[in-house]
Amino acid sequence: MRSLFARIFRAQSRSLSIGRRSVRQKISASCEMLESRKLMSTYYVSAWGNDGANGQSQNAAWKSIGRVNGQQLRSGDTVLFQGSATYYGSVQLMAEEGGVNISSYGNGRATINSGGSAGLDVGQTAGVHVWNMNFRGNGMYNNNASGIWFHANWGNRQLYGVQIDNVDVSGYGDYDVKIEAPGGGSGYNNVRISDSTFHDSKNGGIWINGSSRLANKNVYIGSVWVWNHPGDGSTGKVTGNGIAVFDTDGAIVERSVVHDNGQNGAAPVGIWTAGSNRITFQYNESFNNKTMTSTDGGGFDFDWDVTNSTMQYNYSHDNHGPGYLIAAGSHVGSGNTIRYNVSQNDARRNARGAIELWGNVTNTKVYSNTVYLGGGAAGGASAFFAHNNGAYGYNMSNLDVRNNILYTTNGQTVLNVNSAVTANGSNRFMGNDYYAGGNSININWNGGWFSSLNTWQNSTGQEKNYYNQPVGYFGDPKLQGAGQAGTLNHAGKLNQLWQYKLQGGSPVVNRGVSSPNTLSAAGSDFFGGWLLKGGKNDIGANEAA
Repeated sequence: MRSLFARIFRAQSRSLSIGRRSVRQKISASCEMLESRKLMSTYYVSAWGNDGANGQSQNAAWKSIGRVNGQQLRSGDTVLFQGSATYYGSVQLMAEEGGVNISSYGNGRATINSGGSAGLDVGQTAGVHVWNMNFRGNGMYNNNASGIWFHANWGNRQLYGVQIDNVDVSGYGDYDVKIEAPGGGSGYNNVRISDSTFHDSKNGGIWINGSSRLANKNVYIGSVWVWNHPGDGSTGKVTGNGIAVFDTDGAIVERSVVHDNGQNGAAPVGIWTAGSNRITFQYNESFNNKTMTSTDGGGFDFDWDVTNSTMQYNYSHDNHGPGYLIAAGSHVGSGNTIRYNVSQNDARRNARGAIELWGNVTNTKVYSNTVYLGGGAAGGASAFFAHNNGAYGYNMSNLDVRNNILYTTNGQTVLNVNSAVTANGSNRFMGNDYYAGGNSININWNGGWFSSLNTWQNSTGQEKNYYNQPVGYFGDPKLQGAGQAGTLNHAGKLNQLWQYKLQGGSPVVNRGVSSPNTLSAAGSDFFGGWLLKGGKNDIGANEAA
């Protein structure tokens, strides 16, 4: 019995000891937190300030960016520039100055006029939040820098936290925002860019890249407007982009508007990615993007080495190149999906496709999109184009193309594929609507031309279900205003695109083929309506009834 009491006493003593130790640890941690807060400082900068002051109150504000750069900033420090004033120079944060906040105080935004230099230059560090600011270069042809520039030039730098909100950037020779990690093994994690405008800089709006494929993690870009980035006129590099996110595992680009970029650029795109996995482009409008070369200039692109990614609920129109492109080339493009998007009058130049697949594209699904290709497109353009360009010899496999409206006028081709597609029996076209504005359709099946759906079905076995029964439709889908939609310039208004809703009594209602489980993962149609209202798929981006 005494032994039992001794064991209980020792256990209780040990518990009390652990409890006291836990309390001491908590008190110590709280003290450290209070001490760190006490060490955090807020510095003020005013056009009427004094660089000889301590900067730690509005009445003792500094005057210049030079004084800010001369201060050793610590993690948690905040630098506030008085609003509605302009400050000249480049704000620079060095490797030991991560975790700093930069913004405006008072009325309006402060403007950083950086002349020929970067507006904000953050080297080898991150954890930086910048918001409510303007950054101005001295013009895209007088400046070779980027407006907001994060760079990890050293090797093996995994940098966490970049937040850019409510800024306006323009007038730079490179990008408005450039986040790059050229150092071997380096990348950025948790990048957020939102509620901002980027315009009138030469090479592009937003550029994010890592040291290698998937080096960056968790990127979010939302509610930004990006326009007028012409490119530098050279053919040795890709310039004139709107939003480019590379080398990233996990990214969303949504509710943004990108337009009028690339007229002097080699192979630019409005919104695109390469070397990435798990990317989503959704609820965006991309239009009037151009190219000076024979490729690209389109709305959206999954380029080389993109996997398991989705384009959905986007509106692409009036672009030189494809509205929606998967361009794997000799690399890899696998597990990707294009669904519930609208394309109006894309492929204006270079005989491209409104939806285009190129190269080593596998395990890819293209379904429930609405394409209208009207007059003014380049000769040879098509609503859907899949090819290997004759350069690589790679064949496509496991393509599932179903329930799309492919609507052309003026004799444009509705479907154009070469041996990259026809050579593999795993590629299936099922439940699509082919319409040529009242004329005979043009289908190019590896050089064989077909002008009727029935003849093509019987000759190729396409547009037949798994029981060898004919599916698909040849005829007017009865859209409410095909070809009549204009520029919205507001991603929040995409559900107002009434022109691409189906009329009552449309023949494509409930005429689509059933979707495998992998296709039914979409939460709604293009307009936010719930799916399978009539128990079967409609054809196109609108699930009407």
